[in-house]
Amino acid sequence: MENPYPPIARYLRERRESAGLTRAALSAAAGISPALIQKIEQGTRPPTLEALTALFDALTVPEVMRDHLISLSITSRYDPVSPPLVRPADQVLLDGITHPASLQMHPTFDVVATNAAWGLFFPGLETGISMLEWMLLDPRAKTALVDWEQQVHMCVYGFRVMGPGLASQQRIAEIVEACTTAPEWTKFWTSDPAAPHSLDDPVMYCRDPRTGATTAMTVHSLGASLIPRREWSLVVYAPKQID
Repeated sequence: MENPYPPIARYLRERRESAGLTRAALSAAAGISPALIQKIEQGTRPPTLEALTALFDALTVPEVMRDHLISLSITSRYDPVSPPLVRPADQVLLDGITHPASLQMHPTFDVVATNAAWGLFFPGLETGISMLEWMLLDPRAKTALVDWEQQVHMCVYGFRVMGPGLASQQRIAEIVEACTTAPEWTKFWTSDPAAPHSLDDPVMYCRDPRTGATTAMTVHSLGASLIPRREWSLVVYAPKQID
């Protein structure tokens, strides 16, 4: 298992800096000493759950990132998971969903199973391919995703921030090596995306393959941590309901 603490340290430091806060200002807001904040940001002191919670609140960290960083902080206590297993019953569940759906490994966005609607909306994004590779290397992605640049930038950012500590260095290196052939890769990899409308309510604008119309799709990423335990997440794109 990769060391999980450097990614946590980097994210918290970048979050503080992007908010324009000094360590002293963050200390006052979180109730944690500047010295401890410095050690956490340098990766020399593993943060406790209490310290993480206080920093999350002070830095208004989105829920999805809170969940990720907490799971990352405890991942070293467990043995690495086995390769993803898709059982026949899992495929039946997937095939019963009318909207585009797939089973994916995060944070590498590796697709391990898809349904028929997925193939229509995202041609070429098949089992065994990372969504990142498809977005950057398959020209059909720019047609399928109306907001292609924003979505790619967000996925690359998530991969860069969440990958170390959860994904193997070998898989990270494979994806990076493949994606570096895309002319836009360096810009996406070395910069942070514009803040999205909501990380906790993600929306992607897709082109309906039947009509060609732009369709706002809410992205649902559902993990299975209880029985039956799965290492992958169920990812479903459903038309966004207008309030």
